[in-house]
Amino acid sequence: MTTEQDELFQAWLEEMHPRLARFEDLTMPAGWPGGYSRESLVALEQHILDRWPDKKSFLDENDTDFIEGATRYIGETYLRLAGGGWSINHDPEFIYTGRPVVRFDTESPMPVSPVHLMTTILARRTGNVLSRIWDGQTAAVERRREAEGPGWQPRRDPVPGVVAAQGPSSSELDAWIQRVPQLVD
Repeated sequence: MTTEQDELFQAWLEEMHPRLARFEDLTMPAGWPGGYSRESLVALEQHILDRWPDKKSFLDENDTDFIEGATRYIGETYLRLAGGGWSINHDPEFIYTGRPVVRFDTESPMPVSPVHLMTTILARRTGNVLSRIWDGQTAAVERRREAEGPGWQPRRDPVPGVVAAQGPSSSELDAWIQRVPQLVD
């Protein structure tokens, strides 16, 4: 990544908090549950399906305010569940070249591109694209917790204004990461 590309990505990360707030407060319709939960992803996916009849109309409209907000919201929702962080790769051979992706702390090898998930939602029209990833990461967190011990928690990379660069047991980090309930014998 060039210095300019790195600076642009850092600026994108620094805009995370205000863009998330705008998306939640102004872009999404009243009554949307929010809260970085599975239910909010289900409702977001339904909103996308209701708003655009197909992938082409979504791409043609190019609602950058919605796309920027939804990209951040989808990514942050998954990261609060499974830990990890944002990255970007400008290699033209990379499938998501030039797009922000999330990489999980659950040892999932493939990054997730929220922008591509939005077009997948419209291409498949199943209503379960986002929830299936949530469910898969929930299971991955449980498997990792079983392997590493009940005290294991997903670790988040810092994001300016959202997640501070603190140790894994900080109260601020714990407040932002949604924990998966542990199974009790």
